[in-house]
This record gives sequence, C-alpha cells and structure tokens, in this order.
Amino acid sequence: MNKITVLILFFFITLSAMSLDETIKKALRHNNSLKKAILDKEIAKKNKEFKKASNLGRFDLKVDYNHYNKARTLSPLSPMDIASSPTGAYEIPTTKDLISAGIVYNVILFDGFKKQNSYKISSLAHKSSLFKVKLAKEELIYNVKSLYLSLLSLQEQLNAQKKFVNSQKRLYNYVLAKYKLGSKSRLDLLESKNSYTNVLSTKEKIKANIEILKATLSKAIGSNFDKAEKINVSFKNDMGKTPDIENLSRLKLTKFSQDIAQKKIQSAKSLYYPQVNLSAYYGYSMGPNSTTNTHPITHKTYLEKGDFNSENIWQVGVSLKWNVYDFGAKSANLQKEKLKLMQSKIDTAEIKSEIIKNLKVAKSKLALAKADYISLKSQYNLLKEIQKAQKIKYENDALTLTDLLDTKAKEAISYAKMINAKYEYQKAKYYIEYLLEKGEK
Repeated sequence: MNKITVLILFFFITLSAMSLDETIKKALRHNNSLKKAILDKEIAKKNKEFKKASNLGRFDLKVDYNHYNKARTLSPLSPMDIASSPTGAYEIPTTKDLISAGIVYNVILFDGFKKQNSYKISSLAHKSSLFKVKLAKEELIYNVKSLYLSLLSLQEQLNAQKKFVNSQKRLYNYVLAKYKLGSKSRLDLLESKNSYTNVLSTKEKIKANIEILKATLSKAIGSNFDKAEKINVSFKNDMGKTPDIENLSRLKLTKFSQDIAQKKIQSAKSLYYPQVNLSAYYGYSMGPNSTTNTHPITHKTYLEKGDFNSENIWQVGVSLKWNVYDFGAKSANLQKEKLKLMQSKIDTAEIKSEIIKNLKVAKSKLALAKADYISLKSQYNLLKEIQKAQKIKYENDALTLTDLLDTKAKEAISYAKMINAKYEYQKAKYYIEYLLEKGEK
C-alpha cells in the first residue's frame, strides 16, 4: 500500500468521525422523542387558544326543515295579532313545510368562573410544556454524551486490545518456535494458544459492544453514527458550590402542578354557583303557502296556494340553571381536587429532595472515579514494567508461562478499568450538568 492510498484512507476515516458537539446538534434536530415533546408544546399552545376563544361564545349558522301534519304560521302570532288585522287571518301565510335559516349566538355569561379557570389551567399547561421541552433537551443531551463516552471508552479499549492481541500472537509464535526446537513444553504451547484465543474473543466482544452502542446512538440522533472523535478529559473539579436549585425546571414544573391543582379546586367550587347563558337568534322562516286565502265576502284572494313566503325572526334570551342538590357529587369532586393539591405539594418536596440526593451522589461518583483513575494508572504502569521484566525472565527460563500470562492479563484488565474510570469521571461531570440543567449550551 503506497503513501497516497494511506493518506486517502486516513482522510475518509477522519471524515467518518463525528465530534460530540456535532452529535448533540444532530440529536436536537432529528431525535423523535424530542420532536414529540415539541409537538406536545404546540398542542398545549393551541389548547390555550381554544379555551380563550371559547370564553367569547360562538356563532352558528342554523338551518331547519320540518314537515307538519297541520299548517303553521311562519312566525309565532298571538290571537290579538290576528284579530287586529283588517282582513283577519287571510293575509297571514301558513305552511306545512317550514324552513328556518339564521344565525345563532350563544355565550355563558356566568358559570362560577369555571371557564376562566379552565383558560388559566390551559395557560399554565402551556407554560409547563415549555419547561418539559427544556428537560427533554437536557435528558437527550445527557444520554447522547453518556453513550458517546461509553463508545469512546470501548474504542480506546479496542485499540489497546488489538495491541494486546498482537503481543499475545508474538508470544504464541515465540513459544511455538521454541516448542519445535524442543526447549518449551507442550503445556506452554497450549497455554499461550489458549491465552491468544481468549484475547481474540475479548476483542470481538468489544467490537460487538461498540456496534450496539453505535446503533443506540444512531437511534438517538436520528441518523447513522460511525465513529466517536476523541475528547480531552480534564480531572480538574470545576463544579463549584451547589447552586440554588429553586429555579430548576423540574421544581418549576411541580409548582405549576400545584397552581393547576389550585385552579381545579376553584373550578370544582364553581359547580355551587348558578350558570347564566345568553342566546340570540336572527333569521327567516320560509315555506310554500298551504292554502289559497280568499275572503268569503269580498272574494278577494290575498295568498295563492304554493306561494313562497318568508318572515323575519329574531329573539334574545337569558337562561339560568342552578343545581340545588346532586346527592353529594359536588362535594366529593371538590374533596378529590383538594387531595390532588396535597399530592402535588408532596411531589414538590419529593423531587427537591431527590435532586439534592442525586447531586450528592454524582459528586461522590466524581471523586470516586478520579481516585480510581489515579490508582489504576499507577497499577497499570507498575504491571507494565513487571510484565517487561517477566518476559525477559521467561525467555531465560527463569519464570513460568502461567505467571507471565497472569501478569499480562492483569495489565490488560487494569488498562481497561483505567480507561473506564476516566470516562466515568467525565460522565459524572455531565450528569451534574444534567441535574443542574446546564447541558444545553
């Protein structure tokens, strides 16, 4: 393979790696769970608009058609209306096929402020949805960071494992050559072969776990993820003092829940008040005249049978409805809402204590991961030097192969643990950022 080919391959490998920031940006654009949270916010907004508009009442276009067995007047008439007419009822149209068309307006004038509370609840729900979107983003960012770090850890372990495989392969080839010359036993040959097979198997397991993480990360960002780009892990504890948690979205959400519960109590109380409705109608009543209207004395015809006539109709009405007894239903509903308010207050206290506990645990994990890394790094460096010395001893028949392989295995395990501790430290940092809702830059 010439230099140009190597450079081209390196170029494409570099292109396939995706930085952490790029991965997060992709997740925020394409993640389906986040999209659903954003849609929930839009739904809450439209529900708020619906509640506001419904408080203003509604206009309806109304069209009725009725066929009667006896003819009806086009508009309601009193006996005096008929008697006061010079020609009596002969000029009054009647029909069996009555058509009514007009506009109706209905509005609730008073319902114990139930509708107003309903609007305020929808407004609070909309505000809550804004915080839910923020929390959904924070959770997504943390999950992406956590997966990304796990992938980086495995990628580093895989690179180290490949070197370990090559080392074990060289040792196996060395033992095989010595076995053929008769200076090494068959047991040494089998031990070295078994060790080489085991490290190969471990390499394949790491590769399989990498593919699983890639698939999980691909789902989180909504597109294919190939390779994580190395990041610098700093062991400087820059978390600082625990900030005021009262302004965290998690707590604000519980306070919104309390406000909503309080409004629902007021809505339940509204059932004790009367409901007053206003209804107005403007339109026309129409239909073909049912008879030919001819005066018996003057023989003058005022209306022909089948003539299509119409009358202008309008009305305005106010109605009052007041429930005076419902066998305790209102009282039970009110008590239910009061109990829900108590639950929401308990939830607030519970979530607050949970946040405080999680922050303490995260900071403890941060310190523990740092201590583990320092200890494991020291252990790894020691085992590396011991392994070098033992290799020389084994080649000079001053050490058994079992001891050499045992040290090599301990060295590999120590390195894997050291890498894992390094990224667990960074995960703990990211988790604290998630708890404090500082993940989104």
